[in-house]
Amino acid sequence: MRNDSIERSVNDSMLTIADYILQMIEQTKRQQELDIKRLAVGDDFSLLKEEREEAEYELYYTLIEERQPDLFEVNGDFVESFPVEKDKSFLQVFHKNGQFYGVYKHESKEAHKVTHVFQSKEEVLRSTLGTSEFEKFRGQSFFLSKDGKVFSLQDNKQFRLNLVKPYKTLSFYESIEQARTFVVKEELKIDPKLRIQSLRRTLEEHHIPSDLIGKTVTLNSISKDHEDVRISFEEDEKKRYIRLPDLSEKWMERVRNNQRSKVAFDELIMDSRSIGEGFLAFYGIEINKELQTRQHDFEVISIAEGSYIGKLSGNGRVKKLSPYFSEEEAKKQLENLTNYIQLEKQNEKYIDKESGPTIKFMGRSEKQ
Repeated sequence: MRNDSIERSVNDSMLTIADYILQMIEQTKRQQELDIKRLAVGDDFSLLKEEREEAEYELYYTLIEERQPDLFEVNGDFVESFPVEKDKSFLQVFHKNGQFYGVYKHESKEAHKVTHVFQSKEEVLRSTLGTSEFEKFRGQSFFLSKDGKVFSLQDNKQFRLNLVKPYKTLSFYESIEQARTFVVKEELKIDPKLRIQSLRRTLEEHHIPSDLIGKTVTLNSISKDHEDVRISFEEDEKKRYIRLPDLSEKWMERVRNNQRSKVAFDELIMDSRSIGEGFLAFYGIEINKELQTRQHDFEVISIAEGSYIGKLSGNGRVKKLSPYFSEEEAKKQLENLTNYIQLEKQNEKYIDKESGPTIKFMGRSEKQ
């Protein structure tokens, strides 16, 4: 039976503030677009775009907090959560009196409604995002569109304004495999071992000693000629020098204004455009090599049919190794499997048989 009071509450709330919010958002957009034209160069554009979206949401949140507190009345039974930013924000679905609705929850803010009410969880997702087909992978939520492309909630947060402006997906991946690979690459980028390996290879290319990586040096002088830049410095009270193909002018100014200043060697050399470009090239190679050769751990992957334990390959494909469980049960099964593998490794009995038969999960049946 439909709960008309819930639907009226949401719909009436929107009618009273929608026009005002849209006007304010458009004014904010126009001003920020002017700022973008003045400031955007290269990657700065995407940064300013993200800042603009956050400004729109902050304005919206402030307005509904002041004028529509009923949108913060989140009650009923929790159904499912879809991560937006890992461990920070979520799109959640609730159920009350036979009806379902969506809620946005951020760790620093009070949860609030972001959808109308519907007859099922699938209707909430289809009406809001255009699809109910999804995959939750490593703390991110990906949704599969009808044309086979995939989008993440993290890159498309406009659903937070769904009640006052139509949701439009702005960023896509070509496939779910590409989306998974992107997530893994982003995680590899924070691996300090890969960064150091890439930086060492870059310095070797330019005949620069790599033993200085991670150290602090004292600058003595910087001189520039038509071929390169000569830098004289001290490291551990030893006088040394290096030559770089080029260097940002700010360092010349810095030495003139503050001789014998202490600087991080890594920061200094990365302000050479040639060194920076070389580093990024080697970094990409190291990340791709690690992606292809690393033995990835087992992990829980959740889709519309349920959650299962799978193993990722270097091309982004996942081999399904278990039947479907609830998400909570799959996490318990993964914990049991991890403990079992560690025990077998200690006994020198475990062999990774990724291409072998499906792992059996004793005492558990597949989710129907």
